[in-house]
Amino acid sequence: MNALPPPALPSRLGFGVSGPHGTALLPSRATRMLVEQAFAGGVRVFDTAPAYGAGEAEKRLGKALAGLPRDELFITTKAGVTSAGLARRVRDFSPDGIERSIRASLSRLGLEGVDGLVLHGPAPLELTPALLARLSDMKSAGAFRHLGVAGRGAELDAALETGAFTILMAPVHPFIGEAARSRLRAARGAGVAVMGIEAAGDGPPPLRPPRKMSDLYALARRLRSGAADGPRAAMPDALTDPVLDGLADCVVMTTTRKEHLAANIAAMTALGAGG
Repeated sequence: MNALPPPALPSRLGFGVSGPHGTALLPSRATRMLVEQAFAGGVRVFDTAPAYGAGEAEKRLGKALAGLPRDELFITTKAGVTSAGLARRVRDFSPDGIERSIRASLSRLGLEGVDGLVLHGPAPLELTPALLARLSDMKSAGAFRHLGVAGRGAELDAALETGAFTILMAPVHPFIGEAARSRLRAARGAGVAVMGIEAAGDGPPPLRPPRKMSDLYALARRLRSGAADGPRAAMPDALTDPVLDGLADCVVMTTTRKEHLAANIAAMTALGAGG
């Protein structure tokens, strides 16, 4: 499936700077403190995207990581989807659009290159030869070391069939179904690194009264979806189970609460897999 060397992800747990971390609902100093706490707990994989807060999340991650040893970190960002405000999303998987996105992301992160560039849910028809050629050129120029794709189904299969991708980012919750599980195991068996997301489930977050400003993000997301409660897996087992089941090399989580982060780090460390 893939003859390229896969990335060696330096920790089983990843921290995602996303959601409220891209908004004014959470102070930037809180994001920095959580990133530093994650690093102190052994987390070395950090993920973000230009779609999170119209680039604000990338800026915060770049500042938070600036004082940490770069050679110990595995930093990923995405391309293909950007945001303008809380809900508006703009897709552009054209070669020029992707190159503009990468250059803007590197500027916001304060980096010359990232470890992983993940295409943010491209449709199979958007993975054109022209796009792959431009990505190859940008990789050779040092903009990123590994190419990845994020998605749920046919877009993952189409990307993996090209042989250009060495990272797959996909849901790993217990409700994904056997076809998705088989895809993840096959990808890992073929040397593709799997970064698991949405470990608790893809349903809307529980409807709870907010206790602090950052909780308003989850409340707004829930009210905007208008969906009923779906099945949710309990943390921190939802993070450790995909690793134990062989579905993922690393599972990415996010939180605004230091106690949640500490519990997740402790559970992953108990596996003997490190942060």
